[in-house]
Amino acid sequence: MLAQDEQPSPLLTSRDSLLLTVEAGKKFIHHPIKPKQTLFSISRYYNIGLEELFEHNPAFRDDPTLRIGSRVKIPIPNKAIKRYKSSSFVASQNTSIYYVVQPGDNLYQISKRYFEMPVDSIAKRNRLKNNAIRPGQRLQMGWMGTEGIHADWRPVRPVTESDVLKSQFTESKRNKKEISAQGVCFWPKDSKEKGSLYALHREAAIGSIIQVNNPMGNRTVYAKVIGRIPESYERNIEVVLSPEAARKLGARDPRFFVKTKYLK
Repeated sequence: MLAQDEQPSPLLTSRDSLLLTVEAGKKFIHHPIKPKQTLFSISRYYNIGLEELFEHNPAFRDDPTLRIGSRVKIPIPNKAIKRYKSSSFVASQNTSIYYVVQPGDNLYQISKRYFEMPVDSIAKRNRLKNNAIRPGQRLQMGWMGTEGIHADWRPVRPVTESDVLKSQFTESKRNKKEISAQGVCFWPKDSKEKGSLYALHREAAIGSIIQVNNPMGNRTVYAKVIGRIPESYERNIEVVLSPEAARKLGARDPRFFVKTKYLK
């Protein structure tokens, strides 16, 4: 993250535009990639951590290559959206934001529920003859300053158990060998247990941290190894996870394919 008084170099100009979508009540802009931009420069510009950037763009975990013309999905705080032009508004220092109409949308829902703006204002701004809109249509809803997003505009993300375990895993990599494997993950799907992230494994040291990745959806979780996999389990079971760890991987079936990394 940037220091509060430090500003990143502008990645956008007034000639660019940002597309905006709403998912589960959260607003996301889709940043257009330009030459010489990197994931790091984009994360600095929008004041978002790289890990959170990967959460919303999981394909970058395997291939971080940025292709000119494609877009990066980024959550945008309401405070960063300028809905109206104030007396201090300077057109050359702002980028237009366009909402992309989705199936089932109507103008009232977009204006009132998503942006808390009068329907008439949106209709007039977009020169609509009536309230009829269609999926894929772009409606200008406001602007974002070309200086990017300030750090204090974003809520502080709480440190989770997974964050702590990831840090421990990364720190231990300095003096240990990383072992990669893959196989079946088992978890007690019917269990109502919540909370801890732990695992059973045949090789990883008890008390160490194991990284488990679900290629379907490319989700990763870090769990503490608390014991060995019982001999009664099939040999193709690579790891047994706690219910909470499996849920964080998006698991639906009691058995699913995973890739693991542990330190030895």
